[in-house]
Amino acid sequence: MDRQLAKSYVGKKVILNEGKNGQYIGLLEDIQTEPRKIWVGTLRILGLYSFPEIDLDSNQLSSPLYSENEKVFCSGNKIDLFNQDFTFSYKESIDFALKNKWNEINAQKEEAESTLTMIQQELKRRKAVHLLNEDIFVYYSLVKKNRRFYVYDEEKQEALSLDGCPFEFEIKIKDHWEKAHVVNEATFELEDGNQFELQHGDRLRLNKSQFDPYRILLNELEGPALQALERGLQQLGIFHEHNVYCHNTLLIQLLSSVEKYAFDGVNFLSYATDNQQFSVQHHYEREIQEGDHDITYDRFEFTADTGERLITTYATQFSKD
Repeated sequence: MDRQLAKSYVGKKVILNEGKNGQYIGLLEDIQTEPRKIWVGTLRILGLYSFPEIDLDSNQLSSPLYSENEKVFCSGNKIDLFNQDFTFSYKESIDFALKNKWNEINAQKEEAESTLTMIQQELKRRKAVHLLNEDIFVYYSLVKKNRRFYVYDEEKQEALSLDGCPFEFEIKIKDHWEKAHVVNEATFELEDGNQFELQHGDRLRLNKSQFDPYRILLNELEGPALQALERGLQQLGIFHEHNVYCHNTLLIQLLSSVEKYAFDGVNFLSYATDNQQFSVQHHYEREIQEGDHDITYDRFEFTADTGERLITTYATQFSKD
């Protein structure tokens, strides 16, 4: 905006452009126009016009540079015309800027999905679509150590015990990958009920989608324990799809303690609907028994933001508590 136009906009709303840090609606309160220098404006911030760019590496959203009614002194080359109605509060302007950012990224996602579909179709035509599946799996070797079986990731040099393992693997049967779960030691059962005994060095693979902490938790729970969780959720009128957060400490212990046979702790779960928030504390105990059924204890403590509370439990035997 040139200085002559800026003089006519004193007392009116303008846009302050801060580049990657977003755009802001401000009231142009005053300008200074020194000869042969870019004019400088004084603005009072009214709201956010466009949300700051999102840094994917930081794993968190940036905050607006300016607060409500903050005075800003800036170069005139950062100020643009604004000829629209602006009736939002400062808070509402941030809400709508976030919504617009969502729409922007969602449109990019839809465009990317369309492009990915075209690439997939071309790979199908070239009979090479199997290459896409390789990246969604982690590949392991079966190893036996001290009479116990583990799966070993050679790339990361990490081992995972098969005792009480909650994951669904895929094993190779006649050159085809088939879904299977661990029955006992190196015995795996396919979806059709047939069982196969694997040997030291055999290859397995695992779909990475199973690394979602909430899905892992659901897979780890025994049938009656899962029913106890779902019974509590249903009483509060919520379901698995309402889960928004899962801090799975049991998973952390299982992955980091290859030689450990007993685990206890608390998982923290959060659920949300349009109208309510819920928290669940999952107290658990696990004891892996050599040649016998494992000992498990699960206690779910539900709390709604209305103050409603309930508890459900499951145990193969009484807890140590």
